[in-house]
Amino acid sequence: MHDEKFVDPRLQAKERLFQQLYTASFDVIMHINAIQSEVQHTAMDISPSNEHYLALVRSYEITLSMCDGLEAELFTLTEATSKVLSDSEYAFATQAQICAAAVNCLNHWRIIKQIPQDLIDVEEVSATIKQRFTEHLAMWDGYFAPPQTSH
Repeated sequence: MHDEKFVDPRLQAKERLFQQLYTASFDVIMHINAIQSEVQHTAMDISPSNEHYLALVRSYEITLSMCDGLEAELFTLTEATSKVLSDSEYAFATQAQICAAAVNCLNHWRIIKQIPQDLIDVEEVSATIKQRFTEHLAMWDGYFAPPQTSH
């Protein structure tokens, strides 16, 4: 007797795409960790020619170009991100962090959009990816939310 679970063939057919999007998260983590290390080591912002910064911006732009039909909240975040990327007032390390959060959020969104509608509400199928999407969305949105003050 084996403990193999049935996997819907529609999901199996998309496994390669899911794997690519999932592993892209590791690339993002590698780049942002390198940037954070450099900032901590030098106590200065990174240069706009930093290879990790350029990779994250490129990843964001490519990922965004593959996202059709963004919901209003995501569209608003992409507009805010574009403004940050074109504003020299923002540190390049901050721009990189925003791109990293955006890429991870958008890739999780892309995975969710590939799950057939009749399976999206099945917790065993989508609970983890929806939770991760929500976490990345909150992180991305957090860069643009007004600071919280305690009274």
